[in-house]
Amino acid sequence: MKGRLDVRTITACAVVTALLIAVQYVLGFVPGVELVTVLLLSFCFSYGAGAGMITATAFSLLRCFVWGFDPKVIVQYLIYFNLFALLFGLLGRREKPIAVWICPVLLVLMAAGSAAAAMVGLPVSVLYQTRVNVMLWLLFGVMSALLVLYIVLLCVGGKGARFGRETASLAALAAFCTVWFTLLDDVLTPLWYGYTLDAAIAYFYTGFLAMLPQTVCAAVSVVVLFPVLKRIFGRAGKRTPSNIGRTDKDMV
Repeated sequence: MKGRLDVRTITACAVVTALLIAVQYVLGFVPGVELVTVLLLSFCFSYGAGAGMITATAFSLLRCFVWGFDPKVIVQYLIYFNLFALLFGLLGRREKPIAVWICPVLLVLMAAGSAAAAMVGLPVSVLYQTRVNVMLWLLFGVMSALLVLYIVLLCVGGKGARFGRETASLAALAAFCTVWFTLLDDVLTPLWYGYTLDAAIAYFYTGFLAMLPQTVCAAVSVVVLFPVLKRIFGRAGKRTPSNIGRTDKDMV
């Protein structure tokens, strides 16, 4: 399934692309909630980097028919989602779980960073200080919970624990990527439109209001939905003309 661009894989890319656009459109009316990350992550992990990058490129371009052709947004999406697809597509090819040290390092960095920012206080308007602090502590709580879960699973043996560690690792990476998506926007937008330094700083802090809930949503949605989506994409990839009608046990 991984690395092969046959008719079934290309069809899967088209279906997932349409699903990504539909999900983004429907949830675009709900601030801070998005499922594009977990859907594309699960697909890339199951089908590989090649299929993932085709889907990421198609999604980045075709979504313009719904939201309009903004060159800056197109560039941002093409850069970010293709790198995203490459990362998780390559991770999916590994026979062993993601390197043990990657997950706790990312979780500690994000938990410590959000707690430090909440205690120090970001230089935002007093109208947003309470809201930003609440979201920072919420991000700290989610990252800390993932870290505890990962440590518990690390101490437990068995296939279920290995899969749990994999899911926790992917959740941490998904949250980390969500932060970098916002940071990429914070760099591209001021450069593209020629913002002054003060305007660029203001734009950066405004992006926090969208980044924090999306980061939490990305982590939680991967923990909840990745096991289900991985199984769905795995079964879909196995349904070749020669095995349609056979039981799951026969296909293992």
